[in-house]
Amino acid sequence: MIGRLLDQRYQVVEVLGRGGFGHTYIGQDTRRPGNPTCVVKQLKPATDDPEFLHTARRLFNSEAETLEKLGKHDQIPQLLAYFEQEGEFFLVQEFIPGHPLSEELIPGMQWSAEQVTHMLWEVLSILEFIHNNGVIHRDIKPDNIIRRKSDNKLVLVDFGAVKQVKMHSLMTQELQQNPTVAIGTPGYMPSEQGQGRPRPSSDIYALGIIGVQALTGLHPTQLPEDPETGELIWQNYAQSNKQLIANITKMVRHYFKYRYQSATEALQALASSSSYTSQPLVAIFQQKGNQCIQKVYQNTLLALRSLQKLAKPAYIPPTNPNTLESRPTATLARNVASPPTHQQQSTHNLQLYSNSLSKFPYKLPLLIGSGLILLLIVGNSISGNNKSQQTPISNAQNQTQTVPTNKPEQAKTEEKNNCFVVTSSSNLRSTSGRRRTGEVIKAGTKVTITGKEEGGWLEISAPQEGWIWKSRTKKTCN
Repeated sequence: MIGRLLDQRYQVVEVLGRGGFGHTYIGQDTRRPGNPTCVVKQLKPATDDPEFLHTARRLFNSEAETLEKLGKHDQIPQLLAYFEQEGEFFLVQEFIPGHPLSEELIPGMQWSAEQVTHMLWEVLSILEFIHNNGVIHRDIKPDNIIRRKSDNKLVLVDFGAVKQVKMHSLMTQELQQNPTVAIGTPGYMPSEQGQGRPRPSSDIYALGIIGVQALTGLHPTQLPEDPETGELIWQNYAQSNKQLIANITKMVRHYFKYRYQSATEALQALASSSSYTSQPLVAIFQQKGNQCIQKVYQNTLLALRSLQKLAKPAYIPPTNPNTLESRPTATLARNVASPPTHQQQSTHNLQLYSNSLSKFPYKLPLLIGSGLILLLIVGNSISGNNKSQQTPISNAQNQTQTVPTNKPEQAKTEEKNNCFVVTSSSNLRSTSGRRRTGEVIKAGTKVTITGKEEGGWLEISAPQEGWIWKSRTKKTCN
């Protein structure tokens, strides 16, 4: 397998892990500058039975779609590609330089309460994201949590995509009704997951066990168990504050209904504890707070500039009974012939505002109303409503559409030259920055190119706008 070129792109260079039904390799992406490192996961189906391969392919594609969606989180590896080659299934994911958390959990060495709190907070934040997307990890353990070298953040890896397909080859008639029965690691897997009924609280249990391991310096298999209740007995081995011990105890309760039912609930318990004023946690809150304040300031500044552009001098009712119509014609003509300069106009506008505020009897409602409008604009910007910003872009795109010519034959020729056929399913990247969109252009789809090509990518305008790999297309349509 070493040296093999997969999908005409990924060069296998090193074995990362081996299993009975598949292997994990370190690979290189030969189509990107510098041949960056990636992780290649291989599944070898145990049988060539067509029905089994059909089921395995369906499960594999479903898990790949899930990984594509989860990869949008900064602390989850991005899915780069998934494909089938010579009866084998492959996943290609982002490589995370760093080391597993298991290297930090040294036997006999206890972590401080601040270290454990920071670790729990980071991983719970990731679990909150994946649970909100309807995914249960099912294999939370120190080896699947990577300390990223670039920023020391924790990254959650190995979402069991290959495991689900591997399990299908082992299922008896009884196990086929429950394909998740054997997924998990002894010591970190709760009882309900061992019975094939994992829940979000199952991931919380496994994370809590890692917290116990960090506080006690003992591996989970070394901890005694209450024979009557099934609860782990570990509190006497930990030297930490009572609140942290109480929170972790609730995370690792034997019966799942007694645990935190969601990662959000567990996070709220950590945040609400007055004893959790450790520097790492405070730093997290400060970082999030600074980002929010900066965003509010920027949106407020944009709103003020928009209001400034829309502002017009207020109308002031004439106090002189002689109206504008009664003024001499010569005066009006002189005013028209000699328009004020920009500076004079600005000074005049300010004077009009000042006079209107001093003479208008309802100044307070006007000020309150303006303030409420400003708050609504800022709040709307903070909530992520960027429709007003997106509209000019779409309008600009619509305005740049090509005006049809009066030469139908030439138009047909150009249309044919711009029509490509996708020969192998390709991930669609966005037109801006070629970021992943989660969309896949399936094989056999006719696409229209714009003529732009860069780094092996082709820009298309139909059936969707974005970029696809040129090597997965055929030049002309039938």
